[in-house]
Amino acid sequence: FYRFVDIAMGREVPSTDFEHDYSAAEREEIVAVLKNMFKAREVVLRVNQQYIASSAQADEYRTEPSFRLQGSYRNMNRLAEKMSPILSDDELEAIIDDHYVGEAQLLTQGAEENLLKLKELRGTLSEEEKQRWADIKREFQRRQLTGGNEETGALVVRQLSLIAEGVGQWGKVKPGGVNTD
Repeated sequence: FYRFVDIAMGREVPSTDFEHDYSAAEREEIVAVLKNMFKAREVVLRVNQQYIASSAQADEYRTEPSFRLQGSYRNMNRLAEKMSPILSDDELEAIIDDHYVGEAQLLTQGAEENLLKLKELRGTLSEEEKQRWADIKREFQRRQLTGGNEETGALVVRQLSLIAEGVGQWGKVKPGGVNTD
């Protein structure tokens, strides 16, 4: 198995190093499946890293909604079941997309924002999706600034503080629109 992994990772392994006499076609199929699994693994790892980073962040410091999709061995197992040596890159991407759409549907809320964040991580956002994700983040930040669940008095003080801060920034701009910082 490890010899096949080495080949899939681009290393040269002579066919004489194998204990079994695999045909060239068999070797190619096994290596193709492993390469697809490595691509899926990279997505699962990125999802896991983002999930951990998001979970570790306190709500008051967030600049975007929490990321709740997970990248676990269960996700990798489900993706591995669907691997085939004849998958094109587009087909592999579709398998990964479909898997995480199913995972997002299990979330009690935030499916759209989690799928958009996943696409951002993968670099597959369309222009329309980029705009939608920017809108979601802007609205999230607006709600963070306005205090969400704070009582009314604290909310008013917070808003006045933000207004004062904005007005203070005007004084730092030189005539002609150049910032003095």
